[in-house]
Amino acid sequence: LALLPCLQALGAPQIAVLICAMARTGSAPSANPFSMPPEMECFWLTRPDQQFETERSRSQGRDPRVWEKSTAASRYNSISRLRDEELPMAPLHPALQNELAVAKVKAMDEERPDDTFLTTIATKPAVGLAGPLRSKETDIRSYVQKKREVFLAHMASDVKKAEIVRLEEKAKMKEEALARSQQMLDEDTKKFEEFLQDRLARATKANKDAEAFTKKKQDKLQKIRQIKSRIEGVQSEIGKAKEVREECVRYKNFLLKLTPSEWKDEQRELKLARKAERRKRWISQQMAPILRSLAEEEEQQERKALEESAEAAERSKKRGKARRREEEEEAALREKERQARRKRFQRRMEDEERRIAASYEEVSSEEEDELYFKESHQLMDSFTELEEKNLFLIQSSQETEEMLDHLQNNFDRTKKDMYGKVQQLKDNIRHLERNIAREKQRGEELRRSYAEKAGTQVQDKTLGDLAQKVHDVYVRCGLSADGSLDPLQMLALIESKIEELISGLDEAYNEESSMVMQLEWIKEKERRERLKEFRKKEQQEKQEERLKASWLRSRAPVFKKTGKKIMFRSPPTFREKKEVTDTSEDEAHAQEHKVFGVYIDRRTQMPHTEAPVIEEMRRTSSAPRLVTSASSRVASPASPGVSSMRT
Repeated sequence: LALLPCLQALGAPQIAVLICAMARTGSAPSANPFSMPPEMECFWLTRPDQQFETERSRSQGRDPRVWEKSTAASRYNSISRLRDEELPMAPLHPALQNELAVAKVKAMDEERPDDTFLTTIATKPAVGLAGPLRSKETDIRSYVQKKREVFLAHMASDVKKAEIVRLEEKAKMKEEALARSQQMLDEDTKKFEEFLQDRLARATKANKDAEAFTKKKQDKLQKIRQIKSRIEGVQSEIGKAKEVREECVRYKNFLLKLTPSEWKDEQRELKLARKAERRKRWISQQMAPILRSLAEEEEQQERKALEESAEAAERSKKRGKARRREEEEEAALREKERQARRKRFQRRMEDEERRIAASYEEVSSEEEDELYFKESHQLMDSFTELEEKNLFLIQSSQETEEMLDHLQNNFDRTKKDMYGKVQQLKDNIRHLERNIAREKQRGEELRRSYAEKAGTQVQDKTLGDLAQKVHDVYVRCGLSADGSLDPLQMLALIESKIEELISGLDEAYNEESSMVMQLEWIKEKERRERLKEFRKKEQQEKQEERLKASWLRSRAPVFKKTGKKIMFRSPPTFREKKEVTDTSEDEAHAQEHKVFGVYIDRRTQMPHTEAPVIEEMRRTSSAPRLVTSASSRVASPASPGVSSMRT
């Protein structure tokens, strides 16, 4: 009863909330009044339509359009706020509803009047007004309770309808998603089957292509083997031809060395003549069209001149003598023009010929030089001649060697004798040097003693010599000879003359530096000419000395050796080991790879597409080689060695 006026002032919603709170606190004093209700009981605070829109936009999987977007301020202002009086009662849990009903019955039992209450009303008349008030309060409570139940029923119905609509939309969306998933699964299954069929077809085609490629590869390998065998045959023939060519070139060079120089000079002159003939023929070929064009031009000009002269002759017949004289002068002018035109024609021909000759390029005719040796007996004759010359040279060399040995022995003997004499002379030189040093010391002592005695005379003589030298320099400077001048005055005049000459040279150099440089160049040229003449004279003297020495050698008697000539033994034969590098297979592989881009290894019989790496495999092969000294082939004309060489 004490809280009833307050409940009337607050209103129905607040009364319901207070009743729920009282029921919770009365039924379970230890329960937490701030615990969150179950999920389904929170529908009265949510907005099912907004949640449905959010889930639908999320399920569609797209972002809103630009014109559908809103700012945070607009969303905050669009929220509909409820006052506390408009807030509905939250739905209660069944257990709480039972507890609330029990608390309501208990409160009504407590509100029943007892004997004490009736006694109080009887004794206190003012309390008699409690009956009507209590009945009015009971009606208000029941009315509020009914309104609350109606509101809760309506609200639960609305929430359930909205939830049913949301669940139906959600189920529809799930069904659509499931249908789309089923359709996508069917499409994926169909695509997978098509992929399997395509893969099977590709595998079949790949097998066929592989078989065809293998067959083609085998055919190509067979062709490569055939071409390789042909290449090997051609290479062997090329190698043989190269060997023959090298041997021929070696023989040719040998024959060219034996060819006389006169014949070489003759062939060189013939070659130059052929080149000049080719050049002349080329120039004539190039000049032919130019000459034709110039001839046509000259012919046209001559024809035109003839026509003009004919017209002038006809006109002169019809006119008088004065006009005829003028016509004759014109004819003379035309003749001069004709001569000038011919000269121009000749000059143009010469210019064109010079231009074409300047543009000519030497081209080799690729002709092999003719050999001097055309018959076998020519070579044998040259060999015989060279052999005779060699025998003479060998004999001369042997004589020279013997003479050299004799001179060497004489030189050694003379060297020993001279060494003894040199040692003796060195001892004499040392003895004489000691005597000279001793005599020099004595001379110094005598000079000092003489200087002490005759110092004044020596000084006077030295001063006289200096005065004479100063006088000579004074005269050489071109100054006037005056006997009254002493040496100091002459030195002062010489110094002033030198300063004057130096200042004059400086002025001349500053004013006419080119003239000074020219004079210096002339002096330098004269010096070089003198030096050149001196060297030329010196060379002539040396040449005369050499000629004189050669003349003396030619006039000297020839030393002839008597007795048997020295013969040398032939050294024994020996086997020389030669190291050879065998890279024929690697070179063949590299050649095949360069030509075909693939090669077959001879050791493994496998094809390779990478460039081969040449590996050097060395093997040693020994071959007998007969080595003899050059001295064993030197023999006299009557010896067997010469007969074997001639054979």
